[in-house]
Amino acid sequence: MTAEQIAANAIATHGAANAARIYRETEAAYYSEAQWCDSASDERRKLQLAESYGRIADLIEQQTGKA
Repeated sequence: MTAEQIAANAIATHGAANAARIYRETEAAYYSEAQWCDSASDERRKLQLAESYGRIADLIEQQTGKA
């Protein structure tokens, strides 16, 4: 599934405002978790997840005009 498809699905499931909020909160949580990782590989994975959630949140905001 592409990021665009995930964003569209999130909008359909949660509504525009909630979908963006959910993905922004998840992005922030992964950035926070990355600070506490014991290994560099775990930290990189958390940062990658945070970036992915941030990208999807950006797409949701673009698609709904909330940017």
